[in-house]
Amino acid sequence: MRRGAALVAMAVLLPAPALLQAQNYPITAQQRAVAQQTAERGVPVGELRAGAPDTYTVKRGDTLWGISSLYLQKPWHWPQLWGMNLQSIRNPHLIYPGQVLYLDIRDGYARLGLSRFGDDETIKLSPSVREETLEQVALPTIRRDLIEPFLVRPVVKDLDALSQLPVIIASAEERLIMGNGDRLYARGTDAVPLATHDGAARDLSIFRKPKPLKDPQTGEILGYEGEYVGQARIVRDEFFVEALDKRGKPVEEYRPATLDILKAVTEVQIGDQLERQNEATDYAHFVPRVPPEGLEGRVVSLYADQAVANASSNQVVAINLGSDAAVEPGHVFQIMRAGRLVRDPEGGRNARVRLPDEPNGLLLVFRVFDRVAYGLIMDSSDPVTVGDRLVAPQ
Repeated sequence: MRRGAALVAMAVLLPAPALLQAQNYPITAQQRAVAQQTAERGVPVGELRAGAPDTYTVKRGDTLWGISSLYLQKPWHWPQLWGMNLQSIRNPHLIYPGQVLYLDIRDGYARLGLSRFGDDETIKLSPSVREETLEQVALPTIRRDLIEPFLVRPVVKDLDALSQLPVIIASAEERLIMGNGDRLYARGTDAVPLATHDGAARDLSIFRKPKPLKDPQTGEILGYEGEYVGQARIVRDEFFVEALDKRGKPVEEYRPATLDILKAVTEVQIGDQLERQNEATDYAHFVPRVPPEGLEGRVVSLYADQAVANASSNQVVAINLGSDAAVEPGHVFQIMRAGRLVRDPEGGRNARVRLPDEPNGLLLVFRVFDRVAYGLIMDSSDPVTVGDRLVAPQ
């Protein structure tokens, strides 16, 4: 197993370093160059989606992916959508509800901008009372509500770090199962002490039963995905008190930390583990783009009830590619449905032939760890299953 230990994907809140750049809405040099080149004359009309509207008023709930899909056959060609009018859309993330997009087609090429062709550059906003800043209402790349649970829960650790996390050891009322509002006691560790006097956060995530994520081809364990249980808050730090033992000699006795359960999505149990929460980082803005050439992967797990065998559009899956394979948030993969075996009538009674793999939607990566990543299924036509192949879109 690489890196000397399996990785653990647990239901806790920690930002992945590979994703911190996402909040800066990065535009790569290559994307900028494509946009500048495209802006000179637009994109070929043949690359437009049939029925692309002449005008479109951006509304709340829209996403940049959705608008790109409205105009382009290949929505991951983000620089082309941006570059259709580089002067009026200088940053694809600065498009807001109320703005009107205009499509201009001439000489076999198309441009998209915030003003009609030939007009002075204008930005049209529908009348409204704004209590947020424009940056707050700028369109996200994809629907945040679909990925938000995965922005604040999964994190990658190795097995040694897992063994050093705090553990729930008792409940206030001697219950084996606890829920919202119940009080519990937990033992901290040297790595994660349950103390707040040094300014550490009081809120923690609760998780249990890390399950292995296995590579569907090799069977190798890529990580462990923990079950998110809920959240708790420290109301009294763990501490030591002076006491006397049976012989009257002074000793220090340990007192565990006291916590209250803030939210439980399922019952909390003795033995569940805890991890500190950090402030959530907004990963809703990133630039869709193709992954490195030749990179292929597989669907490892469907992030849903274990009884579910298939996933579909707007659901999340784990894949067997991570930062060690140069995968980044925003990479778009074509999902390939495995060709089925069919009887070959010309090859004999028991002859079978496998049909070619067929495209089955797209996967947009939004969170990356060392050896696994999470992606949102976009526009699948058939169910997605564990083992489905992932390739760079054409």
